[in-house]
Amino acid sequence: MHYEQPLNEQIRLCLRLEYLFDQANYYLTKEYVWDSHQMLKTILEILQTIDRPDIKNKFCQTLGQYAHNLSQLEKLPDVDKQKLNTTLKQIDHLIDSLHANQKKIGQELRENEFLTTIQQRLYTPAGTCGFSLPSYQLWIYQKTEARQQMLAWFKHFSELQDIVNIILKLLRESSSFKNVDAYGGFNQSNLDPNISYQLIRIKVSKDKNLFPEISVGRYRLAIHFFNLDTSGKACQTPNDVAFELACCRI
Repeated sequence: MHYEQPLNEQIRLCLRLEYLFDQANYYLTKEYVWDSHQMLKTILEILQTIDRPDIKNKFCQTLGQYAHNLSQLEKLPDVDKQKLNTTLKQIDHLIDSLHANQKKIGQELRENEFLTTIQQRLYTPAGTCGFSLPSYQLWIYQKTEARQQMLAWFKHFSELQDIVNIILKLLRESSSFKNVDAYGGFNQSNLDPNISYQLIRIKVSKDKNLFPEISVGRYRLAIHFFNLDTSGKACQTPNDVAFELACCRI
């Protein structure tokens, strides 16, 4: 199992969007009515997640920072220059596309009254049932038409999905996993305060039935491993835990 702890707001946003994109891509391949319902709910959650005025500027800044840092690698002798140049061109294209689009991401969907009506009812318990939204009931049971329409709506996020993918891919590849031990279920590591880490990654075998709680300060990283217990309060394991750790930054 992989566990990740974001260390700034931009990476938190990327991980939330990746989570929603993964759901949407899964439900797009399904055919049942409830799959279509869940797909539409996910599209609206994406729309709500990116409803902030500075999101395009923040992504431009992050991509620009990554491009600057990656360009410094060109001087290193063992760098794959072709792969590096391809990545830099992809980043430049995404930045140009963000600048070229004068509207907010997904603005067309925000102006869709049908979607707005559903979104207003979606988080009320059973708010989209037949007597509340008969128009939605009629639409969603037209499976082929509904699925084609949702695919068209989801395509509004294709560029955003590319941005999230490249940011997280480069960040995850920036650091390799190292073997670490948590004695009595606890590990503490020192951090260099001059390095701005962006993501903590932990890999631990699913068979251990353990999950980590991660606490990060300027100077230290603390990790506690807990036994999974769905019937009560989770307790820290008294056992030593072998796991893998990566502290990522670009």
